[in-house]
Parts: sequence; structure tokens; C-alpha cells
Amino acid sequence: MSRMRGAAGTQRSGAWRACLMTAGMLAGLGGGAVAGSAPGALASAAGARVALAAGARVALPSPVPTWTRYDTDDGPARSAVTVPVRIWLAGRAPAAETRFITAASTPGNRAYGRYLTPAQFSARFGTTPAQVAAVERWARSAGLRVVSATAHYVAVSGTAPKLSSALDTSIHAYSNVTGGSVTGYAPVRGISVPASIGADVTTVTGLDSYSLASGPAGSAARAMPSPKAPARAGGSPWASFACSHWWGQHVSSIPRADGRTKAPDAVCGYTPRQLRSAYGVLAGSGRGATVAIVLDGSLPTMLADANRFFRSYHLPGYARGQFTVNTGPGFAASCHGASDLPEEPLDVETAHIIAPAAKVVYVAANCSADPQVQQQNLLDAETRIVDRHLADVSTESFSIVENGDFTQATAAAWTKIFQQGAAEGIGFNFDSGDGGDDGGAGVTFPASDPWATAVGGTTLEIGRTGAVTGELGWGDNGAQENAAGTGYQQAPPGTFEQGSTGGRSILFAQPAYQRGVVPASLATDHGKLPAGREVPDIAADASPMTGWMIGFTTPGSGYGTQIEGGTSGASPIVAGLEADAKQAARHAIGFANPLLYDLRGTAGIRDIVPAAPPALTLAPDCYNDPVKPNPACLVTLGPDSSLTEARGYDDVTGIGAVTSDFIAALARRSMVASGGRCGTCGAAGL
Repeated sequence: MSRMRGAAGTQRSGAWRACLMTAGMLAGLGGGAVAGSAPGALASAAGARVALAAGARVALPSPVPTWTRYDTDDGPARSAVTVPVRIWLAGRAPAAETRFITAASTPGNRAYGRYLTPAQFSARFGTTPAQVAAVERWARSAGLRVVSATAHYVAVSGTAPKLSSALDTSIHAYSNVTGGSVTGYAPVRGISVPASIGADVTTVTGLDSYSLASGPAGSAARAMPSPKAPARAGGSPWASFACSHWWGQHVSSIPRADGRTKAPDAVCGYTPRQLRSAYGVLAGSGRGATVAIVLDGSLPTMLADANRFFRSYHLPGYARGQFTVNTGPGFAASCHGASDLPEEPLDVETAHIIAPAAKVVYVAANCSADPQVQQQNLLDAETRIVDRHLADVSTESFSIVENGDFTQATAAAWTKIFQQGAAEGIGFNFDSGDGGDDGGAGVTFPASDPWATAVGGTTLEIGRTGAVTGELGWGDNGAQENAAGTGYQQAPPGTFEQGSTGGRSILFAQPAYQRGVVPASLATDHGKLPAGREVPDIAADASPMTGWMIGFTTPGSGYGTQIEGGTSGASPIVAGLEADAKQAARHAIGFANPLLYDLRGTAGIRDIVPAAPPALTLAPDCYNDPVKPNPACLVTLGPDSSLTEARGYDDVTGIGAVTSDFIAALARRSMVASGGRCGTCGAAGL
């Protein structure tokens, strides 16, 4: 499962050379930007600073959200509206920083793997006191109140009219935001700052906000008394349903569909041992590495729940000190009970399944009902990871549709943190989403950021021995049985239910590692647009039809287990495997995309192609949830809305799926690329 946000609120969804990798990775598509821009010439989506007139003002990334198109513009916001914003600082040498992280992330470059500690990064590329002072002076001269300053930004606040004047925009009030009787505000055009501080500022965030009547995001958990689905009642031509403990264990008779009268029953939920076998994980995998998990809120029983879950499978849970929680300053007491369920246990337990000897730090973001504030809180959590080098690799299951809540201004701030992570050898993984093409709504951010790894999904068939017997791109299409039990409510394949999200970014140009790999038809939308960043990069198991078990306590309901999956389960799988590869390579993998794309055609990546005919499975309902009272569902596996698997790169699985050889293949390539050097392994005591 992954959380996906758009303007309407929360939905359930989930050959590389140094000379090629330039600042074109970060160039946005707006404002006439093109891929392959010269270093430092970053366009609006990633922090462009284009002089409007000599000695006048410098344009910044656009803060105009698309949700304003659907609501009532009530005109300029009045002085009673106070707007808190962050003015993000560029640092002392942004162009040199880009060159450094490009070299450090490029296999074969002499500087590959030569990462910096946070202190070294700050000394070489960090914000200077003069930059902070200059921005603070300007803010006060514009009538704004300086609230605080950090190594990354100056926080200020001011009335809507004063901020509008200071940034040369107009902040308007909106009503009926997100279709309810709630209010918000947002700028109606781009922003700029005086040329005197233009070189010091990257972006400004916090200029738009709206309240949601529905409260904090998240979803209620379903406690399952048993991983085994109940048998179907008699009198139906359908055979009694019994979920399979491995793929193909049980096969049921079905009313004829696509010429077939039998289908394998969906899995009961893979066990930790089955996942470890499928992905080549050993008991000591991940030793010496640390995985960070970022979500909002925190489940007080998480460690106890995880250890209880692993004990039930006669496996070691987290050893003393192996799992820690980092909440950061100002974490609200109420957020300790406001965890994202089942997201948090899915990520925490999956990370331990895949990297059993690695440390895991749960980096908790403050919780908020305001989507913009929540974005800010999550970015604060990511910032703690790079400022304190909390981990070698991070995974986060938080998706926002690019053309929904997210603005170019906000994206630019996230990019700055990902770039610092790349300089320090920290990789960031995000779920690509669980909505297929989302009805044309677009891909999700932060997964679409060129400095992050977007993880898509597959349907993983694990056989009786623990070996993979087949794998498809993730797309679940359901046809429920009719009332008489003699056929289907809709002709199979029925309705698209969920699947791996992919497609072309509207924020970012095509990164160098995707050139010559992603088909031009995808990158350019069949020649209609400049080449853009394509999502996902790589894939792992995600379909609930081949999901895995997790266990956790639901406040007020007690402990239970259930089947889970989604690309938010695939992301910690990949992050855990990267932690395992760090152990094998004896140095952190860091920003992994260039290395991942270099693995195409090796045993570490399985190229996923369409099945002909598409595979079928029988499930208790179209989401493989035996607790729901829905009629049985015949699920056609593979077709993913308008997205299609293909040989080579595709927009369902990226370059392909990770395999049982992935750990060794990634480690070998990384060691060869670094000339066998250890890099900075152990620099942060990891």
C-alpha cells in the first residue's frame, strides 16, 4: 500500500559516463528548460535563478499549485492572513556541489564513492553566515518577521500583502478548497527576489496552504485473526477457496474466463523466509549498514510488535539497539499514537526481513492535517537524515501527485536535501504509487525527483522451494462473481483495481542515466514534449495477490496480522537490498540510480515482459482481503491501466525487477566502479 495525495485529499494507491551526467538531471521542463543544460543552469523546477533584468530581480521556482484551478478565487488575501514561509539558501558553491555529487555518483569516475561527512559537506558547500545575514536583512526591510534560521533556510512570516510585495506576486484567498467548506491561500503567479540576494536563494516554500476537513492522513488497519482465508460456501460452481502458502499450491475451478476454467488461488501471505529466499537474503545480510524509514507519526508498540511478529515465525527480531526511533525537536506527543497504519509496520518489518542484520532507524515526522505542513514535516525528517548521517539508505512511503499539491518551489527544496544526501553517500527510495496511470493525473513526487530512486511493483510468484517461478508487472484487474455464483458481474478482466504507477514527470527533464535507456516514446510522450524524467527506476514485489504478512497493534483493537504489499512495500525491499549490498561491497552504495541503470542485462535485474495470455488468480476479494464480506474475485494479473510492460525499460517496472542475484551484482559493480576502495564506510560509526 502507498499513500498518494492529490488536490482532492488522500487516496489509497503505493551505459553511464561522467560526461553525460550534467545539471540537466535537475532541469525542469517549465520556462523553456531542456535536458542537458550546462552545469548551474538549473531551470524552474529545481531552483533556477534567471535574471529578469540586469540588477533587478531573480526568478525562483514557481509556487503556484494546481489545486487553485478547481476552487473559488476570492481575490487578494487580506492583511489578517499571516503566511509562514521558508527561504531556502543556495549554499556557498551550488555549481561545484553539482559537479562533486555527479562525480561521486558516477561509476568509473575517479571520485566515485568518495563521499563527505555532514561536517565536510557543510564546510565545502554549506550555507555561509553572510548568506543568512543578507536574507535576514532583506526580509526585515520588506516588513517581514524573521522567525529562525537553520543551515538550510531562513524562516520568516508576514501578512499576505507584505509577502506578495516582497516576492513580486499576489497571494489570493480561496474557498471551497478540495470540494469542501474549507479555505486556503496561494500565489497566482511566480515569485522573484532582488538580485542582491538572488545568488543566495534557491526557493521559497510555504506560500500555499489549505485546511482539510477529513483530518490527518492515514488509513485504518484491518486486524486479521488468521492468514488463511475462509473456504467458500457450498452450492457454487466455484471450488472451495483455500489460499496458497506458495504460488500454485492450490488451484480452483472457475466459470470459464479467457478460455480457462481453473486458476491458482492467491497467496495467504508470504513469510519472511520466503521473501528472503526469493531475494537471496542471508541471516547476516546488511551488517554494518543502517536503513532509515521516514513516515509521519509513530506507533508506540512498533518494536514490540515487530519482535512478536518475527517470533511467530521462529526468527530473531530486532536485537537491543538495532531499532531506534528519531523524532526530532518539537515532535507532538499526540503523534506517538497517530501512526500511519499499516504503513509503519509494513516498512519496519519489511526492512528487517530483507536486511536482518542492518540497523533500522525510524525517522518520525510530526503529524499534521494540513497537507502543506505535512510535506514540510516530512522534509524536516529527511533533512535530519543528511545533517546527522542517520543512515546509508532511506525509504519513504509518501506519494504526492506532481500536478496536485506539489509545486516546483517545494520540489526544489526536496532536491537540495537529496543532493546533500548524494554527497554523503545516502540513497533515497520512494514508492512510485499504486494507481497505475492514475487516470492521467501524473506521476508522484518525491519518487520523480532525479536524485531519488522510484520503486515500482511486480507480482512475484514464489514456488514451494522458495525460488521464484515467475514474475509479472504489477497490475490487478478484478471481476467479482455474480450473485448466483455462475459467472461474473463484469466480463474478465473486469475493473482495473491497482498497479504500479509510472509515466513522465512534468517537473524534471530526463536525467543522463535514462538517456538511451528509456524509449523516446515514453520520455517525450510520443514526440509531443521535451524528454522528461520517467518513473519508475526499478521494481520489486507489490501485488497483494503475492503480498507478505506483517503484524502490528491497532490502538483500541489489539495485535493482528494481515497481508500487505503495494509499492510502499517494494520500496523498503529495495532499500534493504541496498543495505545488504553495502555490507558486501564494504562501502555505502549512495545515490544508486547510475549504478542501477548500469546493471541492466545482468543477473541482478529481471526484465519483465507481458504474459501471454495474462495470468489469473482467484482471491477472496479484489484486494486479497479475506476479512471483507465481498464475493470472490477473479484477478487478471499484469495489465496496468494504460501502462505496459515491455522488453527493456517500461513504465511499470522501470529497468526491471530485483532478483536473488541483485545484492551480489550491485556490490560487485560498486566495488569495480570504486576501484575496490572502501569510500567512507564507517565514517559515521555505521
